[in-house]
Order: sequence, then structure tokens, then C-alpha cells
Amino acid sequence: MSEKIHTAPAPVQLTPAEKRAAEHLVAGSSNAEGAQALSISTTTFTSHIAAIGQKFALTGHRSRPARAHAVLASRQVPPPPAPEHMPHFTERELRLLRALAERPETYDIATQAGVAAADVRPLIADLVAKAGAANDTHLVALGHAWGLLGTSPTGSGRSATNAKTRPASPALRVPAPSGTGFASSTA
Repeated sequence: MSEKIHTAPAPVQLTPAEKRAAEHLVAGSSNAEGAQALSISTTTFTSHIAAIGQKFALTGHRSRPARAHAVLASRQVPPPPAPEHMPHFTERELRLLRALAERPETYDIATQAGVAAADVRPLIADLVAKAGAANDTHLVALGHAWGLLGTSPTGSGRSATNAKTRPASPALRVPAPSGTGFASSTA
């Protein structure tokens, strides 16, 4: 009896146009902003973002952060520049960041992060502000730039678990409001 040989699926490869669109996606650009920067129509830019989603099997309407994570994890585009001083993130905030990067839908983010679905968007908004990100997609990209999501521009690949030992600026360490487990933003 012959044995079936299993091969790994071919890695997802983005076209040059998709890579250009992905660079604007990870920077937190809207479809209109990305289209304008690339001198293409918004429809064409949106088509590139949709194609990226299909290639990574991420097609939900809220999947931009997960698409950015997939593109960055594939190392086909670099993360955008990040502030040198990374805010201090609690373990709970890191769980939420990882869930945002890995799950396209609010309910799934809530389940993975261990928070109520109704709290997901306000908590993400707090993280966006704390990180100084433009939006939730840019937040995920900054997570990559800081090495919190398994990749960093220096190749150090600091994991979220050991990244917490990196000293943060004292000005960015803010005690969490009682009962939330999330730190507030000072900037």
C-alpha cells in the first residue's frame, strides 16, 4: 500500500501591486488615502486589499487588522516606522492586541482576548490611543514593528511574552483604572 505524502501549502505570494497597497494598509491608510498615494482609483486600491484578504482567507468586513498581520507575518512588506519608546502593555492588553491581529470579527476577538464583546471596540480604541496609532490596523503594524507579534524590523522576533521585559518610558507607564485591567493613555 502506498503512503500519501503531504506537502506544505505554497506560501501566499502577493503581486507587486498588492505589495504596494499592503504598504499603505499597514501604515493605517484608508482606501482613499492609499489610492491617492499610489495614484490609482479607490476602486482599484480596494480591489487590491480584497485580493490580499482572499489570498490569506480573511474576507470579513472588519478584517483589515488581520490582513495587515498576515501580510507582515509573511514578511512581504516591512512594518511602518514605530516610535522608539514602546508603551508598557499589560498582559491583558497584549492578549487583545494578538486577538485583533489574528481574528477578523469582534466576537472572535472578544473570545480570544477574554473580554465582553461589547467592550472590544472601546478597549481597542484605548490601545490605539495608548500606542499613538492612526487606527486599529496601524496598531497591529506597530505591534509588529515593536516585535510584539513575532516580527520586528531588526529580526529579533521578540515574542509578546518576553517583550514585556523591555523597559518603557516612565512617562508611558500609567496605572490601570480600577476594575478594567487596561492602562489609560497619557498622550
